[in-house]
Amino acid sequence: MKKIIFVLNPGSYSSETEFAAHLPHVKCEDQLFDKLSEVLQFPDYFGHNWDAVYDCLRDFSWITQKGIVLMHDEIPALNETSLKIYFEVLNDAVNNWKEEEEHYLKIVLPEGSQSLIQNILPI
Repeated sequence: MKKIIFVLNPGSYSSETEFAAHLPHVKCEDQLFDKLSEVLQFPDYFGHNWDAVYDCLRDFSWITQKGIVLMHDEIPALNETSLKIYFEVLNDAVNNWKEEEEHYLKIVLPEGSQSLIQNILPI
């Protein structure tokens, strides 16, 4: 299973068996942390930092569906350093879920962002 996929219209991606989280447009790190927490229903103890994002992306004990899909209509408007950190965190999180574990994480991105992401990550 591909864990990071690129589609023409990420908002139209759907699966009846997966928990779908749609990330709206974000303009800064703090807004990204807030929106991730909201759409992925992070627990109250979420620490609003990169380590806490990773920890929550590797837990999901609060979600009953096995599959969790995080959809981005567009790439977050973060500075270059934060964008690199964000996609490294996403990449590490999706790749550290093993098939036999309780959950998996899939990232859906707009097709037009593939070259940008490939410049950031070796996917």
